[in-house]
Amino acid sequence: MVFHKEEIIRFRHCDPAGIVFYPRYLEILNDMVEDWFEAMGYPFDEMESCLGAGVPTINLNITFMHPCRQGETLSLTLRCLKIGDSSFEIKISGERMGQPILEAQIVLCFTTIGRQVNKLSIPDGIRKKMLEYNTEQTTATILIS
Repeated sequence: MVFHKEEIIRFRHCDPAGIVFYPRYLEILNDMVEDWFEAMGYPFDEMESCLGAGVPTINLNITFMHPCRQGETLSLTLRCLKIGDSSFEIKISGERMGQPILEAQIVLCFTTIGRQVNKLSIPDGIRKKMLEYNTEQTTATILIS
Protein backbone atom coordinates (compact mmCIF):
# COMPACT_ATOMS: atom_id res chain seq x y z
CA MET A 1 0.00 0.00 0.00
CA VAL A 2 1.13 3.57 -0.64
CA PHE A 3 0.03 6.92 0.79
CA HIS A 4 -1.02 9.42 -1.86
CA LYS A 5 -1.66 13.16 -1.75
CA GLU A 6 -2.22 15.95 -4.26
CA GLU A 7 -0.51 19.30 -3.58
CA ILE A 8 -1.56 22.39 -5.52
CA ILE A 9 1.45 24.57 -6.13
CA ARG A 10 0.66 28.05 -4.87
CA PHE A 11 2.24 31.48 -5.19
CA ARG A 12 3.87 31.00 -1.75
CA HIS A 13 5.82 28.00 -3.06
CA CYS A 14 7.41 29.86 -5.99
CA ASP A 15 10.45 32.06 -6.51
CA PRO A 16 10.66 35.07 -8.88
CA ALA A 17 11.39 32.69 -11.78
CA GLY A 18 7.90 31.23 -11.27
CA ILE A 19 9.03 27.76 -10.23
CA VAL A 20 8.96 26.06 -6.83
CA PHE A 21 11.81 27.38 -4.69
CA TYR A 22 13.60 24.20 -3.57
CA PRO A 23 13.34 24.81 0.24
CA ARG A 24 9.54 24.83 -0.19
CA TYR A 25 9.79 21.20 -1.31
CA LEU A 26 11.16 20.39 2.16
CA GLU A 27 8.01 21.89 3.68
CA ILE A 28 5.83 19.94 1.24
CA LEU A 29 7.66 16.70 2.12
CA ASN A 30 7.32 17.37 5.85
CA ASP A 31 3.59 18.04 5.39
CA MET A 32 3.36 14.72 3.53
CA VAL A 33 4.92 12.85 6.47
CA GLU A 34 2.64 14.62 8.93
CA ASP A 35 -0.45 13.80 6.80
CA TRP A 36 0.68 10.15 6.56
CA PHE A 37 0.91 9.86 10.34
CA GLU A 38 -2.53 11.44 10.66
CA ALA A 39 -3.96 8.98 8.10
CA MET A 40 -2.46 6.13 10.15
CA GLY A 41 -4.30 7.48 13.20
CA TYR A 42 -1.30 9.09 14.90
CA PRO A 43 -1.43 12.88 14.43
CA PHE A 44 1.74 14.69 15.48
CA ASP A 45 0.00 16.70 18.20
CA GLU A 46 -1.29 13.51 19.85
CA MET A 47 2.09 11.78 19.57
CA GLU A 48 3.58 14.77 21.34
CA SER A 49 0.94 15.07 24.06
CA CYS A 50 0.33 11.34 24.67
CA LEU A 51 3.72 9.78 23.93
CA GLY A 52 6.07 12.73 24.38
CA ALA A 53 7.49 11.73 21.00
CA GLY A 54 8.36 13.22 17.66
CA VAL A 55 9.89 12.00 14.41
CA PRO A 56 12.66 14.35 13.30
CA THR A 57 14.41 13.85 9.97
CA ILE A 58 17.94 12.54 10.39
CA ASN A 59 18.88 11.98 6.73
CA LEU A 60 17.47 13.45 3.55
CA ASN A 61 18.39 12.92 -0.09
CA ILE A 62 16.37 14.60 -2.85
CA THR A 63 16.73 14.42 -6.61
CA PHE A 64 14.96 17.13 -8.61
CA MET A 65 14.11 16.10 -12.18
CA HIS A 66 11.87 18.88 -13.53
CA PRO A 67 10.50 22.20 -12.27
CA CYS A 68 6.96 22.67 -11.03
CA ARG A 69 5.04 25.94 -11.43
CA GLN A 70 2.27 27.85 -9.71
CA GLY A 71 -1.17 26.41 -10.44
CA GLU A 72 0.13 22.93 -11.24
CA THR A 73 -0.79 19.90 -9.17
CA LEU A 74 2.04 17.85 -7.69
CA SER A 75 0.99 14.24 -7.16
CA LEU A 76 2.91 12.75 -4.21
CA THR A 77 3.32 9.08 -3.25
CA LEU A 78 4.90 7.80 -0.04
CA ARG A 79 6.29 4.30 0.42
CA CYS A 80 7.94 2.90 3.54
CA LEU A 81 11.25 1.22 2.62
CA LYS A 82 12.76 0.09 5.93
CA ILE A 83 11.63 -0.06 9.53
CA GLY A 84 14.19 -0.39 12.31
CA ASP A 85 13.85 -0.26 16.08
CA SER A 86 13.65 3.53 16.35
CA SER A 87 14.17 4.76 12.79
CA PHE A 88 12.48 4.22 9.47
CA GLU A 89 13.18 5.10 5.84
CA ILE A 90 10.57 6.37 3.42
CA LYS A 91 10.57 7.30 -0.24
CA ILE A 92 8.39 10.14 -1.53
CA SER A 93 7.96 10.51 -5.27
CA GLY A 94 6.40 13.57 -6.87
CA GLU A 95 5.08 13.80 -10.40
CA ARG A 96 3.03 16.18 -12.51
CA MET A 97 0.81 14.62 -15.17
CA GLY A 98 3.07 11.54 -15.34
CA GLN A 99 6.31 13.55 -15.50
CA PRO A 100 8.67 12.92 -12.57
CA ILE A 101 9.38 16.07 -10.57
CA LEU A 102 11.27 14.83 -7.52
CA GLU A 103 12.26 11.77 -5.55
CA ALA A 104 13.22 11.92 -1.88
CA GLN A 105 14.58 9.27 0.46
CA ILE A 106 14.16 10.29 4.06
CA VAL A 107 15.23 8.62 7.30
CA LEU A 108 13.29 9.67 10.40
CA CYS A 109 13.72 8.59 14.00
CA PHE A 110 11.32 8.32 16.92
CA THR A 111 12.67 10.47 19.74
CA THR A 112 11.62 12.12 22.91
CA ILE A 113 10.95 15.82 22.54
CA GLY A 114 12.10 18.72 24.65
CA ARG A 115 15.50 19.69 25.93
CA GLN A 116 16.80 16.15 26.30
CA VAL A 117 16.30 14.19 23.06
CA ASN A 118 16.68 10.40 23.16
CA LYS A 119 15.81 7.66 20.68
CA LEU A 120 12.61 5.71 21.34
CA SER A 121 11.52 2.36 19.95
CA ILE A 122 8.72 2.76 17.44
CA PRO A 123 5.50 1.99 19.36
CA ASP A 124 3.90 -1.33 18.34
CA GLY A 125 0.66 0.28 17.09
CA ILE A 126 2.53 2.70 14.86
CA ARG A 127 4.92 -0.03 13.66
CA LYS A 128 1.94 -2.20 12.67
CA LYS A 129 0.44 0.65 10.63
CA MET A 130 3.81 1.46 9.03
CA LEU A 131 4.19 -2.16 7.92
CA GLU A 132 1.06 -1.71 5.78
CA TYR A 133 3.06 0.84 3.74
CA ASN A 134 6.29 -1.18 3.71
CA THR A 135 6.58 -1.92 0.00
CA GLU A 136 9.54 -4.24 0.50
CA GLN A 137 7.82 -6.09 3.36
CA THR A 138 11.10 -6.13 5.25
CA THR A 139 12.28 -4.71 8.49
CA ALA A 140 15.86 -3.85 9.20
CA THR A 141 17.77 -2.06 11.85
CA ILE A 142 19.04 1.31 10.68
CA LEU A 143 22.14 2.24 12.60
CA ILE A 144 22.18 5.73 14.03
CA SER A 145 25.26 7.14 15.65
